[in-house]
Amino acid sequence: MERSRELVARPAYFLRAAASGTEMMDGQLMGEFDAEAKELEADSWSLGVEQQYLQQLDKELVKKQDVIYELMQTEMHHIRTLRIMSEVYSKGLQKEVQLEPQTLEKLFPVLDELLELHTQHLLRLVERKKENQLNGGSLEGSFIINRIGDILINQFSGSNGESMKRVYGKFCSRHNEAVSLYKDLLTKDRRFKAFIKKKMSSSIVRRLGIPECILLVTQRITKYPVLIQRMLQHTKESDEDFEDLNESIRLVKEVIAAVDNKVNEHEKRQRLKEFHSRMDSKSIMTMKNKQMFAREDLLRRRLIHDGALQLKNAQGRLKDVHALLLSDVLVFLQEKDQKYVFAMLDQRSTVLSLQKLIVREVANKERGLFLITAGTDKPEMMEVLASSKEERNTWMQLIQGSMDKDEDEGIPSETEDDKRQLESKAREMREMLKQKDTEIMSLLEEKVRLFRGMWEGLNPSEEASRQVEPFFRSACSQEPPRGASIMKDALQEVETLQALVNGSLGGAMASVHEGGGAGQVCLPRRAETFGGFDSHQMHISKNVTGDLRRTESDSVLKKVMFVSVTLSVWLSFQAVVVQQDSYIEEQRQALSERSSSSSCSALSRQSSRPSSLVEQEKQRSLEKQRQELASLQRQQAAHAEEKRRKEREWEVREQQLSEKELLVHLQEEEVEKQHKALEAEKQELQIRKEEYQKDLERLRDAQRKLERDKEAVRRQLDKMEELRLSEFLFPGSSQSLELDPLELSPCSSSSLPRMLPQRSKPKAKGLNPFASSGLKSSDANNQISKSFLQLTKSKSKDGKKKKKGKGGGAATAGENCGHN
Repeated sequence: MERSRELVARPAYFLRAAASGTEMMDGQLMGEFDAEAKELEADSWSLGVEQQYLQQLDKELVKKQDVIYELMQTEMHHIRTLRIMSEVYSKGLQKEVQLEPQTLEKLFPVLDELLELHTQHLLRLVERKKENQLNGGSLEGSFIINRIGDILINQFSGSNGESMKRVYGKFCSRHNEAVSLYKDLLTKDRRFKAFIKKKMSSSIVRRLGIPECILLVTQRITKYPVLIQRMLQHTKESDEDFEDLNESIRLVKEVIAAVDNKVNEHEKRQRLKEFHSRMDSKSIMTMKNKQMFAREDLLRRRLIHDGALQLKNAQGRLKDVHALLLSDVLVFLQEKDQKYVFAMLDQRSTVLSLQKLIVREVANKERGLFLITAGTDKPEMMEVLASSKEERNTWMQLIQGSMDKDEDEGIPSETEDDKRQLESKAREMREMLKQKDTEIMSLLEEKVRLFRGMWEGLNPSEEASRQVEPFFRSACSQEPPRGASIMKDALQEVETLQALVNGSLGGAMASVHEGGGAGQVCLPRRAETFGGFDSHQMHISKNVTGDLRRTESDSVLKKVMFVSVTLSVWLSFQAVVVQQDSYIEEQRQALSERSSSSSCSALSRQSSRPSSLVEQEKQRSLEKQRQELASLQRQQAAHAEEKRRKEREWEVREQQLSEKELLVHLQEEEVEKQHKALEAEKQELQIRKEEYQKDLERLRDAQRKLERDKEAVRRQLDKMEELRLSEFLFPGSSQSLELDPLELSPCSSSSLPRMLPQRSKPKAKGLNPFASSGLKSSDANNQISKSFLQLTKSKSKDGKKKKKGKGGGAATAGENCGHN
């Protein structure tokens, strides 16, 4: 029970121990960082020097010392970033997360070499600082460096410069891949995510994650030209350091240009691999020289430029293609079913060799160019259109530059890193072959010792032992072994053994060996020689042992001795054959590296012949398995293609359905809007109808009222007419008619306003009864006024005649008028 508890508690103990060890390592690293920071803790050089002494110095010298101090300080910070990547992240991931070294190399490429380069550079700067220390009380610890260009030249030239180009070229070119790997691990690996979260809260990291560290490292090399240029600005031309600083700027720019070239080459290789992966494996194009160009041929070349172009066919139609300018060919691809295939253009080849290719501008077309394949029986011309004039000029310059380089076809020149990896791999394989050869020879030697032990007790001669040793020395020598002498000695020993066996076993056995034994021994097959011969020797040795039991004669001892010697010779020959096989394989490997992969595979298939029936059967079974595997892969590829096709069809159908649904939805919305508009219009018409009914009703009421008023006016007019007629017919009944017109006028003028409104109402019968009422009322008034004037005139004449006799009549008429 106690034992089980200990076993259960042990992992937790180990975890605590690992955590405490990590904390101790972080604390130690933090202490080292603090110690380094104390030497350069001031923000600038001028702030760390006494002001009184600073005022005595030249301003340009002070500014130069500030820049040198900034260079040392930033270099120390850069090394600190590299050490965080190495000590905290790389080693921590290896110990706590158990990431493989290959993954760490992808995440932090050439990290150790970077750290070594910059550490040595900082050490040289610190050494120069110590050499130029200022002495004297308050100036203790300060420095004035008058020359620093030689250190910079040493860092960016020679072997250090080549290392900077190689290391930064590899690190910067793998920047995107490292960040992508980090994001992938962060989303998929829970332990990795927990480790990063824990380290980000640590004070030593200062919130610097892996992507931030990688970005800082890639940006470091671009800071050197700025710092050196500032130093040069504050350096006099007469100073010794001026020329060195100029040279160091040139060297730094060369390093940056080389790094940029490596990054561009890596990006182009990755882009070419993307095109290779997206190309249809069955797409093949025949070039003008009848050479076949397939997808695999892309990776054997170097990508120079790529972009979208347009090809014009015989009918004048344009076809969108994607052009790849490789080291020796120009390839046009088109997209089909989300894959790239070689473009088809009027049964012409769209893979053009750059040899004897003519490039010309198209007249009156600033975006067009002609590609003419010369040097053939039937030259062809292809018209190509770019997106702009500048793009056209770029294509022409790059094609012409590639033609001038005249690069050979085949596998492109590999980078130094790739060559170094291939060489190291080949070296490892050779070492493994040598190791296996040594193991085989040791086994053969042990086998010889076992057989020798069978007759050591029988006093073998010294001649036999002397004959055995040289063969193994030649087999184990460093020189390529030669088996001719060993084969000759082996044949002699076999002939001697054959004679001894024939002499002891009788004529029957002798006849058998004379018939076919010698031929089988002289011309053995490699795979069947040693097994059959050893079994034959064992059979002979058994017979010899039987003879020893029977006779115990010296002849039998000689037979055993010859058997042992012959066995050792044949085993030595086997060791030689093994070494020769390895040597031949190395030579074949060297030859295969110089030849193309296709020819090498063909030669290897022709040269690899089975050495036995068993091997033939194995080869046939392997070939059958390969065929079945290829068939299965083809079926899987066809199934996957069918699945992708169905998925694309379903996607198209779903897209069509979604578009139709969207269209129906839009139509429904439009119908709904129209329906609402019709409802609103209907309501508006209903309101207008109601208003019209009300207006019509009011108009009818007004018309009825008008009719009533008209009838009342007519009655009044009739009454007035009757009154006038009665007054006219009976003049004596009223004295008002006998008055003077001047006296009658005030009365008539006061009575007219009461009569005129009643007569002003028209007698219209239409919808607008007021149209002619004014005219009729005015006519009536005129008629009344005329009748009154006539009456007054007639009465006035009569009044003049009677005036003298009747003077008091006027006063009576005036009173009546005033009464009225």
